[in-house]
Amino acid sequence: MKLKYITSILAISLSSVTFTTEATQAEATTASLGSLILDKAKSKFVSNVGSLLGDALFGSQGPQYVTLSEESLQAIQDRVRKEVIRDAEFDFISEFRSIDASMKHYSDTIAHTGEDLALLSSLLIKVNDLTNHRAIDSRYNDDYFYLADTYALAASLTVSIYTERYLTGSISKQSVSVKANQLANSLNTMFLDKKSADYPLRKRCDERDPYDQDTERYCVIYDPYGNTIFNDSYDGQEEWYEWLDGANEAKEEYYQSKFAKIEEVIAKLRRF
Repeated sequence: MKLKYITSILAISLSSVTFTTEATQAEATTASLGSLILDKAKSKFVSNVGSLLGDALFGSQGPQYVTLSEESLQAIQDRVRKEVIRDAEFDFISEFRSIDASMKHYSDTIAHTGEDLALLSSLLIKVNDLTNHRAIDSRYNDDYFYLADTYALAASLTVSIYTERYLTGSISKQSVSVKANQLANSLNTMFLDKKSADYPLRKRCDERDPYDQDTERYCVIYDPYGNTIFNDSYDGQEEWYEWLDGANEAKEEYYQSKFAKIEEVIAKLRRF
């Protein structure tokens, strides 16, 4: 089974979880698309020419940025939830799908008959509802920060709508900048909470028998959920440095996959 575009990436990041490799890759992909959207929005914001939502990215004929296999979807569904808020998640997905469909329709309309200000106003309401949804409200969902990558995408879509309204002469540049910074602040709060929950990596080494003549040591780096990030053995000081280099590289890859793209979106939002 193959899924396309924004709703396919949304579906992979809606649970508070212990993470599989597939889930971690999905997080990075979700925030990456948000970063791509912001690049396009910033370009139009600066040039003040044409339509942002008329870009192929938003239209029904746009390129397929994400393809998920049945196996990867199943891996995502198997992640362990800390808290089930199923009604909020389903509602959140429904709102995202509605925005996805409306943006595609608006993009296709631009290509054929020009801008549709009524539909653009409707999109504005939809994205504001999405970025204030209870599923990403800490007062309703204690684990809201696990949706940081999804919020990064939602924030990027919101800025794209505000940018389109600026391009149609409906709002000022300052209005777009103010909204982008508000979203950056909210995303940064989620990011810091997510980092506190996901980033404390730990080291565990095998228990040595004091009478064992073998000097080889086996050590593992693992995340807060018990998933192994790096494991290897070393024997002596020189090999220990090699082990340390490998462990540091693994930690950096972990950080890049779970946090770097969200940081990138925050920085781009602040540059509007």
